[in-house]
Amino acid sequence: MQRYRSFFWPAVLILAGVVALLVNTGQLSVDRIYQLLNLWPVVLIVIGLELIVRRSMHGPAGEVAAALIVLVAVVGAVAYVTLTPNPAATSSRDYSGQVAGLSQATVEIDVGAATIAISGSGGLGSDLYRAHVEYSGPTPQVTFDRTSTVLKIDQPNSGVFGLQSRKFALTLQLNQDVVWNITENSGATNDTWRLGSTHVLGITVNTGASREEITLGPPPDIVPVEINGGALTVRLHRPSGTAASVTVSGGASSLMADGRNMHAIGDISYESPDFSGASTGYRIHINGGACNVSLDTSAASG
Repeated sequence: MQRYRSFFWPAVLILAGVVALLVNTGQLSVDRIYQLLNLWPVVLIVIGLELIVRRSMHGPAGEVAAALIVLVAVVGAVAYVTLTPNPAATSSRDYSGQVAGLSQATVEIDVGAATIAISGSGGLGSDLYRAHVEYSGPTPQVTFDRTSTVLKIDQPNSGVFGLQSRKFALTLQLNQDVVWNITENSGATNDTWRLGSTHVLGITVNTGASREEITLGPPPDIVPVEINGGALTVRLHRPSGTAASVTVSGGASSLMADGRNMHAIGDISYESPDFSGASTGYRIHINGGACNVSLDTSAASG
C-alpha cells in the first residue's frame, strides 16, 4: 500500500524560510508578516485540493499535480506579502461637506479600535463638517447623504476573524449652527468629545473597552445619552444649572455624580434635584461590565 505523503507541511517550512530570508535581507518589512494570517482560508483550500488530486490521480502524475498545487500556493503567498500595500503604513485624508441650508444632521461612525475627537466649531463657514483621518489599512469611507442628512464615517474591516491591527484616528469638527445626532459603533476607543457649544438631540455609543470624555452643551430638549460597552470609563461634563439623570447598569460599577460617590454591583442611579419636571436636560444610560462613571458641571467649551 502506498503511503500518503503530503507536500503541505514541507511547503509551510519553505514559505517560512523564504519570508525570514526576505526580512533579514531588508526586502520585506516585519509589519507585512501579519498579512500571512489573512491567508488562513488558503490553507484549507490547498489541503483540500491536494487530497482530491491524490485520490483521483495515482502514481507520478498525482505526485506532480499535488506538488504544483502547493508550489503555486507558496509563490502566491510570497507575492501577496511582498506586493500588496503595507497595512501598517499610515496615510491621512481630509473630508468636508457644505451646510447648504441644513439645520439638523446625523453622524454615524463605524470603526474598530480608534481614537476619536469630535468638537463643535463656529468657524467652519459654509462647511457642515470637516474631518481629518489618519489611518492604516483600507481607506475610510466618508459619505454624506443630503436626503437623509446622514454623515457616515466607516473603515471597512479586513482583519483576520474580524480583528484589526491598524490605526484609525479621527478628528471631526461639526458646524455648531446645526443640531446633531451622534452615533458611534466601535471597538476599543479613546473618545474626546467637546460639544459645549453644540446642540445635540441624542448620543449613542456602542463600544468595547473604552474611555469616553464628553463635554455637553445646553440641551434643546430632554436629550438621551446612551453608552453601551464592556469595561467603560466615562467622564461627562454639562453646563452649570443643567438638569440630568444617570443610570449605570452592569457589573461592578462606580458613579461620582455632582460630588456624590456611589458604588454597587448592578444598577446605580442619580437624578439632579431639578430634573423632575424639567423641560430640558440629559437622560443618561450607561450599560457595561465594569463601569467607572462621573457626571459633573463645567463651563461649556468646544
